[in-house]
Amino acid sequence: MLNRKLKSAVTVMMGLGAMAFANLAVMPEAALAGEKTLRVAIPFGPKSSVPDPRARQNGWLSNRAGVSETLIGLGYDMTMQPRLAESFENVSPTEWRVKLRPGVKFHDGSVMTAADVKASFEKIDVEGHPGHNPRLSRLLGIEEIVVEDDQTLLFKTKKPSSAFLWSLTEPSAAVLKEGTEELPLIGTGPYIFVSAETEKRYETRKFADYWGGEPKLDHIVMDALSDPSVAALALQAGDVDLVTNYPEPDFAKLKEEGKGQLFAAPTTRLFFFQVRTADGPLANKALRQAISLGLDRETIVKASLSGVGGEKANAIFPGTMASWANTGLSLDYDPAKAAALLDEAGIMDTNGNGIRELDGEDISLKLRSYEGRAALRPTLEITQAMLQQLGINAEIAMAEYDANNEALKAGDIDMHLQAWGTAPLGDPNYFPSTLVESGVSYNFSGYSNPELDELLVKGRESFDDEVRKSHYDRIQEIINEDLPLIPVFHKTQVSVGNGKVEGFQIHPAETYFVTVDLDLAD
Repeated sequence: MLNRKLKSAVTVMMGLGAMAFANLAVMPEAALAGEKTLRVAIPFGPKSSVPDPRARQNGWLSNRAGVSETLIGLGYDMTMQPRLAESFENVSPTEWRVKLRPGVKFHDGSVMTAADVKASFEKIDVEGHPGHNPRLSRLLGIEEIVVEDDQTLLFKTKKPSSAFLWSLTEPSAAVLKEGTEELPLIGTGPYIFVSAETEKRYETRKFADYWGGEPKLDHIVMDALSDPSVAALALQAGDVDLVTNYPEPDFAKLKEEGKGQLFAAPTTRLFFFQVRTADGPLANKALRQAISLGLDRETIVKASLSGVGGEKANAIFPGTMASWANTGLSLDYDPAKAAALLDEAGIMDTNGNGIRELDGEDISLKLRSYEGRAALRPTLEITQAMLQQLGINAEIAMAEYDANNEALKAGDIDMHLQAWGTAPLGDPNYFPSTLVESGVSYNFSGYSNPELDELLVKGRESFDDEVRKSHYDRIQEIINEDLPLIPVFHKTQVSVGNGKVEGFQIHPAETYFVTVDLDLAD
């Protein structure tokens, strides 16, 4: 039940009804007196009541919640670290040997073996299985998994892939046993899956036999509060202990006043527009380039992030990807150049109504975004105003994320503002190969560039980092030129605790959260 303080706050918040709080955490029945339960507000909830970490993006939540683990992890310096694997090596361009950490137990008490790992990965390719994931299957490109002994596996890939070991850090590449009625998800992490409520809640309890030591918390409840302002109110009212994505204006105020338990760190997350390039008005490259030139990214950052949440983007990769970012690129704000570019392309206002025309019709673009991250809505609204200054009309709306993608794929909308981690695996291949390579599942732009496709293949097949860097530098140049994606800004995650949260640290990949050291002070 909500306490009176929070109920009172609801009544005075314009635009927020009681239904906005329907997802707030209720103390789990398993939480007994004297046990520690951490309550966390997160922007997005589970996609089903038993969200297999291998499917869709379920692994992101499961990995953060400490339920599932991967063979290899990412350190806070974005380097590969042993996790369920004790060691790993590249044997040949298409072979990788992985030696497992001994004594790792699944949540049912059984000891993890190489055969278990092989069986878990094989489910990714089984159509109809809850762990089926065509996107991950393509990313890994596994031809065969050979069990050499109980602790050793040899992964063989269909093609040379310098990104393969990095791909094993992808949260969906989780190692699980087949679930049971009692334990629907059987992972190896410090916390055991208890239950999930679709788009609302994810609950866990500690796993005392965890290979990394007994966790300090007894229970964790993660509640999806898609409106960051509602999440902030829940923290103020004592209904949650930590808000992982706090509203930037409120965070700035707390910082200025010297109040609150504040956490902030740069991440690899990029706010960007995915643009429909295959057809419609934005099939016109000059129009895409003019839109990018008309975006005052510095102003957007200041207005949407209140000076605490990030920095303008000059390309898809941020400074936290120092090894791979093309620092020679820029995305300038130049409305005069944008206007000249449009005039040169014959995209002009011929009837004096203030709206430029393309193919004899006023340009009216449909822009969409979704709830869950506080900066999305204001960024969409500011973009609309900036496009108006260019003589481009834009209709904006907030809708459900997957629905936006389907609409973009169908050509029913023109631009989808979204926020992705550009390097959740620590390697530059993931982001462009997932979004702009020809024919891939998330290429809703319908974009195709043979040079970019060839460079992505070369980037995966080369094992020389200097050579790879040259390929990915050029890939970033092509994206800035063709703009199937229009980068806007790179995000700093800001989180706020109730003063009792211990052992929490924001990871630059944002795929890690719960550790054995996470605690709640008495």
